[in-house]
Amino acid sequence: MKKKYLVLKISKESTLDLLSQNKLYEELVDFFFYEDVFIYSQKEFFVDITNYQELYKKTPYQIAQYIKQNITQKYNIKIKIGIGDNLFLAKTACDIISKKKKTEISFLDEKEYILTCSKHKPLSDFWQISNSMMLKLKKMKIYTMEDIRNFSYKKLYETFGYNAEYLINHSLGIEGTTIKDLNTNKLPNAISVCSQFPTFKTKKESRQELIELLDFNILKLQENGLYAKNIYLYIKYANNVIPKETIIIRLKNGTNSYLTLMNLTLKKYNEEANLFIPIEKLAISFGKLSKIKESSYTIYNKTNPINTWLQNVLNKNNKLIYTIRQKMSFLNL
Repeated sequence: MKKKYLVLKISKESTLDLLSQNKLYEELVDFFFYEDVFIYSQKEFFVDITNYQELYKKTPYQIAQYIKQNITQKYNIKIKIGIGDNLFLAKTACDIISKKKKTEISFLDEKEYILTCSKHKPLSDFWQISNSMMLKLKKMKIYTMEDIRNFSYKKLYETFGYNAEYLINHSLGIEGTTIKDLNTNKLPNAISVCSQFPTFKTKKESRQELIELLDFNILKLQENGLYAKNIYLYIKYANNVIPKETIIIRLKNGTNSYLTLMNLTLKKYNEEANLFIPIEKLAISFGKLSKIKESSYTIYNKTNPINTWLQNVLNKNNKLIYTIRQKMSFLNL
């Protein structure tokens, strides 16, 4: 059976407290086994619905429609749902197609994606393309996914390194990551990005490059639902005139706040980077990563006061869940 994914997003206007957010998650694991659900953020969920088409004898659209109606009635919130043959297509359907067509449930397959999204602007509307990456692409006269498909892949790899693979695959509507991959993915030791300058740059010129690196790395941090406690700024000076420098910023609490990480790093760079020696290379790394946002309750936090019932949801016996589902009116039995 062909894979089908669902991306559910709560509208920005809707306000939910933590208890309601977790109850919403509980609603989803009443319909699907918890290993098929991934919490992307507090207002967005990814679901692998492949096996549930046969189980519920419903089309992907009917499954999405039922979930939407059920959640909207219970919580009085607005939600959008994207359906796709992979996570990228489902996310694009949710983020872009639903907005274009002004619909609350949208679908994309590879063919439809090529037809409807190839010329979409701006590129930053697409999953995993940051504003700084979009600006770099603009400098290369790349404005759309179609431009990426027709551009030299070699030059894309030279500019973006490993991240060029995401750009190329997504321009074709391809995404290999599954919900299982996301749920079993081990916590990385660090998230890093670097830039080797073709020509030496002054401290002032390098600052703009640093902003672009930070912009991209913070996006990666947020997309993975991670919080960093340490920031490492690596500076390599021209011709090794002075030894390369590592500036370490230690935070009291883990964060993925754009303003906090950007401002702290730029402040340290302004204070400590050498003013007189040109710079050859810059790198940013976020370390001491965790899934827990410290000093506040989150769905990941073990000290969360509602953690007990959430764990009960996660630890239910699969057989029992299946039996209960057989009695649900949703199955129309």
